[in-house]
Amino acid sequence: MTGPLYMLGAFSYWTNLLLSLVIGFFFGFVLERAGFGDARNLTNIFYFRDMRVLKVIFSAVCTAMVGLILLSWVGLFDYSVLLQYSLLKTYLWPQLVGGILFGMGFAIGGYCPGTSVVGVVSGRLDAIVFLGGMIAGIWGFAAGFPAWQGFYKSFDLGRLTLWQVLGIPMPLMAALIVAMALVAFWLARLGEKWAPYDK
Repeated sequence: MTGPLYMLGAFSYWTNLLLSLVIGFFFGFVLERAGFGDARNLTNIFYFRDMRVLKVIFSAVCTAMVGLILLSWVGLFDYSVLLQYSLLKTYLWPQLVGGILFGMGFAIGGYCPGTSVVGVVSGRLDAIVFLGGMIAGIWGFAAGFPAWQGFYKSFDLGRLTLWQVLGIPMPLMAALIVAMALVAFWLARLGEKWAPYDK
């Protein structure tokens, strides 16, 4: 629980825990209502049949990004707290390998960690199998951690952001990401119309 308001002492540990549970419940409810508890809806992105995953995730990223920037401008949010405490360090090659493994698991299993829980609550057998495999994978990773601990912590680049890497102002980086999202939405619509796997 690394929410900035909690870390700044705005409320207690138990209040933060309660808020996390309430937000998590409604987040799962919205995911289920959006159809993200069904692996078919999630994997359709790989076949250009339904790009809602791309649209929802990119919309969420842009909304949070712009919202935090606006809050920082009016003095209601200290961006340095996020960068110092919540932003994870960049371990270049370990995270690239992890991203590839995560993508393969998503494409093969049809779920990501959060949506698998939504699928389980929705009563889907494949989600139960996926969640069981994920838990087994977590235990297996922990058991074998001494063997790959060196790689896990290698290529430490510190806490990086895109605007720092590219050397441009944060608002300009945000504008570029929003523009990228709009282009992606347009291409997604073309992809859905093309739907090569349906032909």
